[in-house]
Amino acid sequence: MADTSGKTEVRVAIDSDFLKKLENRLGVSRSTDLARTALSLLDWASAESEEGRLILSTDSGGKNVHRLVMPELTNMLNVKIASE
Repeated sequence: MADTSGKTEVRVAIDSDFLKKLENRLGVSRSTDLARTALSLLDWASAESEEGRLILSTDSGGKNVHRLVMPELTNMLNVKIASE
């Protein structure tokens, strides 16, 4: 049996078509790999937000700017400010 000390197993119900679309887009074949990638991105985004940074995307010319808006990231920053 594999050593799973220090790890938590998480189970979520996700639409099969949505999951398959993401796996294909990212070139991963296992849901575990997709979840690991998603959590890594969320970890980075939350760290950036915690530092007061905005997360933006642009087209290749640096125009048409879009800002990532996630209530969870905004709420996290509000909790940090309230605790100071």
